[in-house]
Amino acid sequence: MTEAGRPPAVILGGSFNSLSVARALGRQGIPVHALGDGAGGSLVSHSRYLRSYLDVASSATAADEWMAWLRTGPRGAVLLPCSDGALEFIARHRAELVEMGYCPAASADEVTLAMLDKERTYELARAVGVPAPRTAAVSTVDEVRKAGAAMDFPCALKPRHSHLFARAFGSKALIVDDAEELEAAFRATNEHGLEMIVTEIIPGDDSRYCSYYSYLDDDGTPLFHFTKRKPRQNPPGFGLGTFHVTDWVPDAAELGLRFFTGVGLRGVGNVEFKRDSRDGQLKIIECNPRFTAADKLVQRAGIDMATISYRRALGLPVTAPTTFRRGVTQWHPVEDWHAFRAYRALGQLSTVSWLRSLARPTGLPMFDPRDPRPSSVYAVAFAQRGLRFTRRRLASLIAGRRSR
Repeated sequence: MTEAGRPPAVILGGSFNSLSVARALGRQGIPVHALGDGAGGSLVSHSRYLRSYLDVASSATAADEWMAWLRTGPRGAVLLPCSDGALEFIARHRAELVEMGYCPAASADEVTLAMLDKERTYELARAVGVPAPRTAAVSTVDEVRKAGAAMDFPCALKPRHSHLFARAFGSKALIVDDAEELEAAFRATNEHGLEMIVTEIIPGDDSRYCSYYSYLDDDGTPLFHFTKRKPRQNPPGFGLGTFHVTDWVPDAAELGLRFFTGVGLRGVGNVEFKRDSRDGQLKIIECNPRFTAADKLVQRAGIDMATISYRRALGLPVTAPTTFRRGVTQWHPVEDWHAFRAYRALGQLSTVSWLRSLARPTGLPMFDPRDPRPSSVYAVAFAQRGLRFTRRRLASLIAGRRSR
């Protein structure tokens, strides 16, 4: 395929990552379309680089609505997944999508589906020599009781499929302090028909989280090596990153590449680890074979995964990055404020240390002076939520005084 024509890109699902992908490609003159995933309020829909946006009714109907749109969509377009649901959609429908004339992002589909299953991910990690937490898949109350007896508390009840769990509970995991809480948490998840695992919590504070990113070509050759740290997340322990910093973490790169090559991953890959305070080993937490919420950080550090993925899907050559900028940060101000307060309450972070970490130029996940509308829309929505909260608090205080 030649450079002429610049085939469109269609982004499926996502949030911050879909916005960074749209900007990276749109700035090159590539027509970009985005299909929502029912999460609501997608910021990418406000980007100047978007040609069209499909707002789907709900995450449960997203796959059907995507397929309906694609039946009349721009043939020859590259399909780029930005959510777990999108990964599953492409993995299960690749042949049909190719027959329709699309170019789905490269991946080993069976591996992708395995990465969407946390228990299968851990099984594969152990098989290729990558340390993993102790886990137990559970489907009955008896299995939960047996797993609880073998675990140290606190432990976590995690979903095998995160995107299905998030629809019902809006979090990554349920932390439990004893066997009674574990059983109650399992009963709650079981009502939604979710497959769950009981997992140990790797000890150590959140500064021990780090990640490895790469893109593996068709023959398994990594096109680049990138690592970062995630010092803070909200909520602490099992949350979304609120402050990231690029850094070279050699053992994360070594273990990450061992995992990717061992399981046969192709295309974009991200694997997260946590360093165990008991033995100093990195233990795998999860693998995301797609763009993540830190995609803009990776771009700012010098690696444009969106363009690499787009070009490889079209069979075009890419110039592989040989290095990346270290010390680049990404800060989510509102979320990090809540994280800071939680860490401070736990005695893990002082005000001075928090402010010191911010005393350098940092990047914001949404703001781009060339494309200001998404961050403006977010700021207005945040101000409106704050105003509604203030009004409710004032009304509650006034009602309380009147009742005295």
